[in-house]
Amino acid sequence: MSGRSTWFSVEAGSRLRACRRTVVVAVLVAAGACGDATGPKGPSPNDPAAGAFKMLSVNTQPLPFNIFNATGYRLDFAASTLALQTDGKYLMTQTTTETVAGFASTYLDTLSGTWTQVAGSLSLRAQDSTVTTATWDGRDIQLTMNSEGQTLRTVFRKAP
Repeated sequence: MSGRSTWFSVEAGSRLRACRRTVVVAVLVAAGACGDATGPKGPSPNDPAAGAFKMLSVNTQPLPFNIFNATGYRLDFAASTLALQTDGKYLMTQTTTETVAGFASTYLDTLSGTWTQVAGSLSLRAQDSTVTTATWDGRDIQLTMNSEGQTLRTVFRKAP
């Protein structure tokens, strides 16, 4: 009889292990089904760039950014927005503050033209035919521009 109980416990143990494997596989399959691959995804350079953007930084510094500073004179880049329209047109606004002998004046300038996108690369053509290229990562546009003889590396973030 001792031989039979050993045989019975080995067979029961084998069935128990097979049952556990089946349960583990079922749990893993169910967990995989919960992580739906078609669910929310992060931003991608292939996403359409059209939308409204606000400048976050210039040369990695937050705004306002000092462009020029001399005795009795200061020029700051205060703010900028960029609107990339779905019809291929764009409008950029730039706010600067000029301080002369302690008296500040604020100026709002606009720049417009057309834009195109090829994946993460953007091309902005101003009305004077000047072309500026930029990169797009699905959330931010990195754009390099020149002002007062300086190269300004700007980051614009897409509005939610």
